[in-house]
Order: sequence, then C-alpha cells, then structure tokens
Amino acid sequence: MKVEDRGAEVMVTMAREEFFLVVSLMSEALETGDARDFETRVGASMDDVRSLLRTLPDLPFGNGRY
Repeated sequence: MKVEDRGAEVMVTMAREEFFLVVSLMSEALETGDARDFETRVGASMDDVRSLLRTLPDLPFGNGRY
C-alpha cells in the first residue's frame, strides 16, 4: 500500500486484494457490536462508515477480468 499526502487530500494506492480486505473488514465491523461500542473502537459512527463504503467503487473481484 502506498499513501501520498497531498495536503487536504490523501491518495491511497493499494493492491486489489488489499482493497477487498479493507472493504470486508469495514463491512464486518458494521455487523458486530452496538453503535456506541463501535464508535469508541473505530473513532467514527456506523453511519459515517456506511457512507464511506457506499462511495467506494464496485470493482470486480479477482484480477479484474470478468
């Protein structure tokens, strides 16, 4: 994974497998625990994480071939 600090923005470049791992972990975190516990552990509300997940691109799983 590569993270580039662009001041007001951060550019993250990662392998496809890393992307799917991050999405899976975020989705799994939403399904476990209550809202207050989640916010304490994660530092963001469940609604904030759901909104972020909705903005991620819908990529094909695997090597990019359909």
